[in-house]
Amino acid sequence: MGSHGAVHEEHEDRGWKEIAREHSGVLAVREAIAAGLRPAELRWRIRTGRWQRPLRGVVVTHSGPLTRLQWLWCTLARAGPGAVLAGSTAAALDGMRGFDVATVFVTVPSDRQLVRHPGIVVHRSTQLTSTDVHPVRIPPRTRLARSVVDAASWAARDDDARAVLAASVQQRLVTVSDLWDVAHRRGRIWRRRLIIDTLADLDVGAESVAEMLYRRIECRYGLPSSHCQFKVDLGGRRYLDVWYEPWRVWVEIDGAAHQEVRQWWDDLARQNLGVLQDRLILRFPTWRLRERPDLVAAQVTDALRQRGWDGDRRQRTPASHIGPGGDNTGPNDVNAVL
Repeated sequence: MGSHGAVHEEHEDRGWKEIAREHSGVLAVREAIAAGLRPAELRWRIRTGRWQRPLRGVVVTHSGPLTRLQWLWCTLARAGPGAVLAGSTAAALDGMRGFDVATVFVTVPSDRQLVRHPGIVVHRSTQLTSTDVHPVRIPPRTRLARSVVDAASWAARDDDARAVLAASVQQRLVTVSDLWDVAHRRGRIWRRRLIIDTLADLDVGAESVAEMLYRRIECRYGLPSSHCQFKVDLGGRRYLDVWYEPWRVWVEIDGAAHQEVRQWWDDLARQNLGVLQDRLILRFPTWRLRERPDLVAAQVTDALRQRGWDGDRRQRTPASHIGPGGDNTGPNDVNAVL
């Protein structure tokens, strides 16, 4: 009997110990007891300081400081069966840089009671199938595209929402198409319009979207007509997004926020050459054209007036503007503006 009892006890211990190994030493109390840990032993380990209880219903099988990974397991154990890491927390685990924060974001099934604890934010969802939850990654978490869209929806500010979408594409973790699929499948979510608009800006058609928005601003606020995608030589063939040739005002629209760092460096060098060639440069993100057209129009108007525009949208040549070569620059004299 004693031998049989010892074998049975060893089998029970292996059950909860295996769970503890898989979960970085973190155990949900109910799960551990179901796996063979005796309640009296659990209480003894806590009372003597061998183990600790960082959250209600959760124990950690050591007494030292918790690692970040252990804290993530603790939040999942506290949230209950079916809980998964989500949003920026899950995205960071899958390699996304620059958006991990101390707050842990968790998603639970829609019928679950929400857990309230400082530093933990829990959302309910009806969409937690294998389409949205990664089937094998540990700790359990939403798939990366779902994590990014949720992070944008839950972000503290609109700018943060745009940034997380752009960064996920820039870091080559997901494609715009992946994010589109999630956004449409998610249906009614917070910031849905902003997310859809931002994905449109990030898509391959961002240039045409930006041009359309800018043309609307010109018409609405009485600006003169500009050249879009104007070809110039700036250490090689380049295209100016918006070019007011008579006044040498250049407007750059940052629609492709996912561009690589080397492309960004190239853009800076290109702008430096533009300044050296007497171009006045303004930069706007595409979303600014959509959400604050008045601000864009006001700043472009100020730039044009500084260069001699008198407010007449029909005016095509400034009253007195002499080009770098000493000749009046006409709208069709490409060489004169290079």
